[in-house]
Amino acid sequence: MTQTMNRIYHLASATLVALILSLVAGCSTEDPMESFDAVLSSKSPAVLDQPASSELTITPESSGTLDLSWSAAKYGDKIPATYTVILSREGSDKRLDIPVPAGTRQISLPLQELNKRLVTELEMEGDTPGKVSVTVEALPLADKGNDHALETYKTTSAPLELTITPFFATSRPDLYFLVGNLSGRDGAPVWKEKNNDHLLFADDNNALAYHYYGYLKADAAFKIFPEASIGAWKNILGLKDGKLDMNGDDIKLPAGSAAGYYHVTFTVNRGKLDPAQATISFTSIDVSSKPTFDKIGIIGTAGIDWDHDLFLEQSKTEPHLWIGREIVLKEGDFKLRANAAWAKSWGGQEKDQFPTDFGIVSGGENWKVTAKEAGKYNVYFNDLTGNYFFQKLDK
Repeated sequence: MTQTMNRIYHLASATLVALILSLVAGCSTEDPMESFDAVLSSKSPAVLDQPASSELTITPESSGTLDLSWSAAKYGDKIPATYTVILSREGSDKRLDIPVPAGTRQISLPLQELNKRLVTELEMEGDTPGKVSVTVEALPLADKGNDHALETYKTTSAPLELTITPFFATSRPDLYFLVGNLSGRDGAPVWKEKNNDHLLFADDNNALAYHYYGYLKADAAFKIFPEASIGAWKNILGLKDGKLDMNGDDIKLPAGSAAGYYHVTFTVNRGKLDPAQATISFTSIDVSSKPTFDKIGIIGTAGIDWDHDLFLEQSKTEPHLWIGREIVLKEGDFKLRANAAWAKSWGGQEKDQFPTDFGIVSGGENWKVTAKEAGKYNVYFNDLTGNYFFQKLDK
């Protein structure tokens, strides 16, 4: 028996071995492991289905998904496979690896998230058509942790060639703030035209949506200030006849709404503020299981060092909202953590460079500030949701 056969025998799952043995039952003169090897070797790759169009243009207003599907890769007649979708661009060795949930042969990629990854990871140029190659890699299903033992049997589909025109995703979206009497907490800034505490976080996957998560008293009243209006009372959004309007009255919760935590969603045409196209909605949310922290700080060499926190300021209106004003970030690494301890911390994902944009924390890697990105920032962070925004003040 060869060394390869021994390795497969020890690492492949018991279920898979039993299946192969059942396929060769009755052939008593044949080595069952040789048949195991032969079945896995009689492989054929998946075949990608052609999408509705091979050309795709993504704009800040684009919604929907890029939908991909494929036929099953074949390993004998009964052995299932796991899949990874690979996107690469012409003239580059960079690629996006997108694992697919076990048991599925299709994936839907939100266009806004796809745009961001094409520009930041594949380094495609904004507003310029580029050739993107899509393939599907397949591996026969084995025990968790043993997939590497079956690399010999990996198959790759023939490429599907797409032409995609992304937009420049790293250009910062417009900023909008809630200004007014939100929670009624003592000492809270209310109708101050310079109050830029309550930032609406731009949506990573929808270029038209912004979100705020916080406590609103039953008679809360506020208006929406575009960034350019902070410090003045011009061009601010209120409500008039139920619609957002530059000359509108205070925005309030719907009649009969109780005090509590709300998700406020603001949608707007991002290219140019058009109140007629803007909407606002309120959804009650339950935060009873969420802790309230005493401190949130930046820890790491990009702040002070790994032994001392650079603390953010807790909003006087919303205890889950944290703000760092004119924070200096140096070249180096950092994370966010609660209460100057490691019981709860937040970081980026391994693929992320330092985010000078909106995002939602969903990983635990250190953020890395490059020499180019070092400088002075306003930092916004909501510990309820992980929403963050690093606003670079010096260019």
